[in-house]
Amino acid sequence: MPHPRVSIVGVGCRATGTDFDHEWFGMDRLAAAGLTPRQRTTLQVAVEALDDSGLGCLATGSPAAVVFGAIGGTNSAHHLSRALDLRGPSLTVDSQRASPLVAVDMGVRLLADESVPFVIAGGVDLTLLPDISDLRLPVSRDIDGDPSAGIGRCTVLVLQRTADALRTRTRRYAEIGGPGIGFREARSTDAHIALDDPARPGGVPEYDRGEEPPVLIPVAGLDPATIHHLALRWAVALGSYRSLREFAAATARLVPEPTRAAILARDSVEAAAQLRTLARRIATASFPSGHAPAPSPPHGTPPTLTLPGTSVTDVFAPVQGKRAGGVLFLFAGTGANRRMGRTLAARYPVFATALTAAVDAVAAAGGPRVWTPRYGFDHMATAATSDADGMAPTPGGLPDRGEVVFRQLSLFVFQVALAELLESWGIRADAVAGHGAGEIAAAVMCGALSLEDAARVAVARARLLARAGGGGAGAVLEATPAEVNRLVEPMRAEVAVDAVDGSSITVSGEPRYVDALVRRAHRRAIFAQRLADESLPELSHLPKVRDRAAELCRELGDLTPATPWRPLYSTTRRGIVLGAGAGLRTDDQYWTANISNATELVAALEAAAADGVSTVLELGPAPVLTPAVRERVALRDGAHAVLSVDDEAGSFLRTIARLYLEGRTVDWTALGPHTTAPPQRQWRRPDSVDTGGWPRGGFAADGHPPGPVFPEVEIRAEGTYVVAGGLGPQGEAAVRWLLGAGARDVVVLTRTPRPLPSRLTGMEDRIVMMRCDCADRTDLATALQDIRECGSAVRGVVHASGATRLVAATNLLELTAADLTDFTVLLTSAPGAAEPAAVRELAAAQADRRVICVEWEVGPAA
Repeated sequence: MPHPRVSIVGVGCRATGTDFDHEWFGMDRLAAAGLTPRQRTTLQVAVEALDDSGLGCLATGSPAAVVFGAIGGTNSAHHLSRALDLRGPSLTVDSQRASPLVAVDMGVRLLADESVPFVIAGGVDLTLLPDISDLRLPVSRDIDGDPSAGIGRCTVLVLQRTADALRTRTRRYAEIGGPGIGFREARSTDAHIALDDPARPGGVPEYDRGEEPPVLIPVAGLDPATIHHLALRWAVALGSYRSLREFAAATARLVPEPTRAAILARDSVEAAAQLRTLARRIATASFPSGHAPAPSPPHGTPPTLTLPGTSVTDVFAPVQGKRAGGVLFLFAGTGANRRMGRTLAARYPVFATALTAAVDAVAAAGGPRVWTPRYGFDHMATAATSDADGMAPTPGGLPDRGEVVFRQLSLFVFQVALAELLESWGIRADAVAGHGAGEIAAAVMCGALSLEDAARVAVARARLLARAGGGGAGAVLEATPAEVNRLVEPMRAEVAVDAVDGSSITVSGEPRYVDALVRRAHRRAIFAQRLADESLPELSHLPKVRDRAAELCRELGDLTPATPWRPLYSTTRRGIVLGAGAGLRTDDQYWTANISNATELVAALEAAAADGVSTVLELGPAPVLTPAVRERVALRDGAHAVLSVDDEAGSFLRTIARLYLEGRTVDWTALGPHTTAPPQRQWRRPDSVDTGGWPRGGFAADGHPPGPVFPEVEIRAEGTYVVAGGLGPQGEAAVRWLLGAGARDVVVLTRTPRPLPSRLTGMEDRIVMMRCDCADRTDLATALQDIRECGSAVRGVVHASGATRLVAATNLLELTAADLTDFTVLLTSAPGAAEPAAVRELAAAQADRRVICVEWEVGPAA
């Protein structure tokens, strides 16, 4: 079997160490104590490599493989596979010093099996040519003769077939041409794996307008406290990405975690505000009376966290646990409009492609070309370019009753494309159902009909309605089916039951008989109301349609239906489920019954709920059936209309967000190409000084959020960092942040020098106190010049005054404009005050510098 080209799509690399987040890997302290430093680092670096690859969202439950070079002790590959729920091979290879290389080589060989989507491979001291890890760390040293305990560089790669990487639009570092380990020289004993630059795909790049707003950003963590901390960090990290779409595509692909939240934003500024709002709500909901959070419950049955004030539809509160049960796609029979699909077709190529294929199938079946890229579903424009419906034009220029045909066929092709779009996002139906004409699209999505046969049914059915319909009236009654049947029985030749949708039942027929039925219902204290002509369903005269139903049977006599490969809950045959083992098929007799009989939605929903369906998605351009679905208690919380008329793109993404919060699997590669790495993962390290004294999860021991969450910045060891505002609570936090990030020279400007706080004890050699009033421009200029004359370059500035002063912030920005600063951080007081808003406006005006505002109570403000 020839080996495919393999790309390196993810890299994790750092020195080995002892810190380890054993809870993330589902290990207790005793099991974690049995791992060597190299094993601990390898596990965490493997997850970081998976984050970097953008394949983390596809990992859980997948047949991906793990291959590590032997590093002593237990099987580290097995620990990783268990933590990520990977179902593929889990191997540890031992080949002395070449073990990591052999692991990568074996990973390349495993990818010859198409059932393995990607491989996580590597180990300590992995040798690559060229060295794409771009790190220069000390070589490993053995401790007491144990090579597994030494200090070295751990490198883990994520390998994916190049063809798959192009399909998932994943960033590629390099390519490996095939299996095999080489040597630099003929007599050399230093093995290596040679890498090639990734080949660029040929052809015209796919046109994708997905950059357009809004953009959905999922946020996941171990518990709400983790999401609180993550939201604040991401609000700062947004500023370092070229676009909101780039940030969303990077962060959405992270490894799934038990607690999920999401935001929907139109730009980076709004996204940062939404993330801070999410953090505030978590803090408010978790600690209404100042108590620390309870430990996270077991992963199997965690409760749902309900936050106050969640009426803002674009900030989705954290939810723990998953909604049990399956997903049903429900295809409505009405609701077509000329504006539908414009946004989705422009934004998602998969939708436009599926729409084109369905339109072509309808045209091949003799129907009109109901959609074009230029005009969309505009009937007037499209009718002018197509006479394929074969109906005689009226004096007004429109085909005779062509509007009925056009609406029916437009709805069919739209629903098929919408179902394909949902599946491209990883939302796959466990079962399907359709209401009236919607059952044709449902038949396509369960395999009961091919697209070509379904198009024939849709065209023939729509034309029969156009020939037989018209001149009818409809009414809706709130009564039991038995009561409605008693009312209809005396006039059954002129009036018939159209649909049983729950508490409301629709009838249609001759107008005068429908009016008589409404009066009879009123006399029996039954609610009944005649429908306005513009709100009538397509079957506005069911008795007339029944009289001509045989025409449809003759036209579809040569259909070739298949056995559905997913259940189809029939609304045509009450209580029947079409699928494997069911004798009934969607042949000509079935579609004759579909157009002649009442639509039994209630029976289909009850059968689906009894079989374990808990989520129902209504596929259509607008909500039509969702209220009826919510009448069923078992489906009330899981009923969602995929789209709304007013905001097609936003409503679609909100539906994806709600399904994500339910715990449904979402394929986040649909967000767009993965072109950059997400923000660095922050591991929980209990009892570690690296946290700066703040507890893990982001909350203080008294149950309140800690000090500010500072941004991720590059600290230069040779640079000087200035903290203006003294060593109050803000100044102390700023100094500890800089020192913890690696700064060696921190100058604190204060009006009143005082001894260092106890939490800075032992750091005196890296802190210099300097008397200065930052509100005095001359005094501040003199102090800064003194710092420069000492030979140190000012690389970063933090304004940490206990009370925000706009004058001091302005002076700092103006007097350090000529310095080569990498960042300037302005700490503000509580949000909502006037002066912090002015400081944020001042920061936003610095277009050529990285100036970040950080709110003291809640974290980054921009």
